[in-house]
Amino acid sequence: MRFAKLVALSTILLCAATTSGYAATGAERHVAKGVKCEICHGPDKANPQLPTIDNCKTCHDIKALVEKTKNIKPTNPHVSPHYQDQLDCVNCHYMHEEPVNFCDQCHTFGFKVP
Repeated sequence: MRFAKLVALSTILLCAATTSGYAATGAERHVAKGVKCEICHGPDKANPQLPTIDNCKTCHDIKALVEKTKNIKPTNPHVSPHYQDQLDCVNCHYMHEEPVNFCDQCHTFGFKVP
């Protein structure tokens, strides 16, 4: 009986999370796909490193990403006159927090960052 109550409570919490607008963080989405923390943060768990674009490029094809987002208006968020296609991904895509729109520090593009 106790197990059934735990299953019911877990189901309710899961449904609440999925219907409340909760969006998994980038880290949670990566872990769900089997990506280990060490892939992005290095092998030293006591001193994890901040990922760079080079870490991201081991799995993500930057040129393909630029092509995929080429029609976003008013401009492609993955290529700019300032950084070309080499801006570190973590400037927008915070994996353990809400993402931010790095460009909006100076511009008003209004990109929606996943």
